[in-house]
Amino acid sequence: MENRRYVEFSLEEFSNEVAAKKTMPGGGSVAAYCSSLSSALASMVGNFTVGKKKYQQYDEDVNVIIEKAKEYEKISLDLVDEDVEAYLPLSNAYKLPSDTEEEKKLKQHTIQDCLKVAASVPLKTLQISNEILKLHEELLVKGSNMLISDVGVGVMMLKASVLSAKLNILINIKYIDDESFVNEYKLELESLEKKICDSCDRIYQSVVEKLI
Repeated sequence: MENRRYVEFSLEEFSNEVAAKKTMPGGGSVAAYCSSLSSALASMVGNFTVGKKKYQQYDEDVNVIIEKAKEYEKISLDLVDEDVEAYLPLSNAYKLPSDTEEEKKLKQHTIQDCLKVAASVPLKTLQISNEILKLHEELLVKGSNMLISDVGVGVMMLKASVLSAKLNILINIKYIDDESFVNEYKLELESLEKKICDSCDRIYQSVVEKLI
């Protein structure tokens, strides 16, 4: 990957890296990138809304949205690389020797620890997606109608991120032996998935109705 973070790659370079015959970057990084794009769209809608006479009553609120969107975009972009950084130790753990009983125990313990770290990144993607959702919910009402379609695209990118992050959580916790950890993750996953996806569908439908 050279010595650059993936977020420093061009769109074409990143796409080529994903397409390459290697495990990183993969679905977890792509999920986080979808969240960053959703947040970026929230920024764009906000930037085109502020200063417009028709929406001046919302200027203060929309300026707050823009600042939050910038923050959430950065967090999401950081998760693109964090997912790779979390997967590498897991990949190496599977390569540890297991000839003796002691080596087997060490390998299993290391794999379990690495799986927990790997599962934590897509959960962070879910959590930041929940925050980004709030921006789009507000922009549906306070954003410029000229950019209402971008709110719709934003929530669909967010839904894609959430469903993709879900798969990356499930594939990691599937092999974790700690039942308490697994149950905790499943509960938060189910709660966030339903809340975000239901809201995204509702906002998307509202956008469609405004455009017809």
